[in-house]
Amino acid sequence: MNQKSTNKKNPLFVVTNNGQDVQEAEGLFDAMVKRFGLAPLIEFINTILQMISEQVGGTVALELARGFLDEVINILEKLLKIIDPVLAFGIIRR
Repeated sequence: MNQKSTNKKNPLFVVTNNGQDVQEAEGLFDAMVKRFGLAPLIEFINTILQMISEQVGGTVALELARGFLDEVINILEKLLKIIDPVLAFGIIRR
């Protein structure tokens, strides 16, 4: 049997609270959310997106929702560039 297929990929862990808490992350995005405590913000954005999607009834409302989403994405991109410019360069392709 091939050794690569039997070995598991190294797990990703996030250390918070001055080394008091250690959590396993499922990926890079999950690690960033856990590391910076962004779970409430992600939940808030998800709730807003659900409310907007329920209210979209025509093309005008769809354009307004798209404009809102574009602004949220721009803010998150700027935040990522401040936090980790190298990672932002690899993710943002504009």
